[in-house]
Amino acid sequence: MNVKMFDLARDHKEIRSELLGITERILTNGEFILSKEVEAFEDAFAQYIGAKYAVGVGSGTDAIKIAGLAYGLKKGDKIVTTPNTYIATVMSLSLHGIIPVFCDVETSTYNMDPERLEDILRKEKGIKLCIPVHLYGYPSSLDEIAAICRQNGVGILEDACQAHGSLYKGKKVGGFGDVSAFSFYPTKNLGCYGDGGMLVTNSDSIYKNALMLRNHGQHERHVHVVEGYNSRLDELQAAILRYKLTKLDIWNEKRRKIASWYKKKLKDVPVALPVEEPWGYHVYHLFVIRAEKRDDLMKYLFHKGITTLIHYPIPIHLQKTYQTLGYKKGSFPRAEAVVSEIVSLPLYPSLTEEEVQYVCESIHQFYGV
Repeated sequence: MNVKMFDLARDHKEIRSELLGITERILTNGEFILSKEVEAFEDAFAQYIGAKYAVGVGSGTDAIKIAGLAYGLKKGDKIVTTPNTYIATVMSLSLHGIIPVFCDVETSTYNMDPERLEDILRKEKGIKLCIPVHLYGYPSSLDEIAAICRQNGVGILEDACQAHGSLYKGKKVGGFGDVSAFSFYPTKNLGCYGDGGMLVTNSDSIYKNALMLRNHGQHERHVHVVEGYNSRLDELQAAILRYKLTKLDIWNEKRRKIASWYKKKLKDVPVALPVEEPWGYHVYHLFVIRAEKRDDLMKYLFHKGITTLIHYPIPIHLQKTYQTLGYKKGSFPRAEAVVSEIVSLPLYPSLTEEEVQYVCESIHQFYGV
């Protein structure tokens, strides 16, 4: 048996006819950039999150960049985030002279540790924005983070690029911070057929700034108030995403069901399974375990026809591109320990219980249990 890490073709088989109909409609309409479909999806997504505004952009990376700049970040300002996230969380802003500071993580959730954040904000001057990452689809400890940030006059940009539909104490993530960012990369829980992203906010000023920044700094047609970018979610992707948004909660429940199969079938194996506290609703963008002999396990599973990945193998502070920040191995021991042991197992809505059983049996065989 072969089990893929992702299988987008199979996931989308059930909605193929609807997708083809949407494509035909957009081609017939003849409008492709920043028109009614983008507006309709922005309205639908803002309502889904429970926020006032949503602004469609070209990618999740652009969503973080434009969110930070629309908030008011400038060259020399500092942000604080976790070192075990995808590099775009940092690179989207460091390219503009914004300086990243890192906070170690909780060993249970791999998300930002509020206690460490409090220490950093007390000692480090110049931090303007905190970026908690809802890694793998599980919410960060937002109440604690928000309280600490308020005490220190620091804003919050939620990196919700992996957390579409995730809940913190019953409320959608992405609606807690000053602004938030989502990615619609094809493998995300809500994905398009190319690149796409969205920033969400309740702030009138951030919203207005973001509208200009995504479209060459235009306040109105050919009137340019600031320097901006060409980062626009297109009509076809917006129409597809608006339809898929109606399926998102169903697909997330399927992911949670598959995760429950894994947890039941792997409970006697020497691996650490994902944690889910009563206040957190995990949407399992990725099903990530911590495993002894991780690299050997991955090789064994590969030879059994099972694809696995590491999200992410090198923490950002140890990447060559950020050596000038002065961090070294050992600077963030928890994050470094986590990335040496984590592995992502296959998980997507159309994954079958038979396939999960095969993966789990293979892991049992590797460990001899």
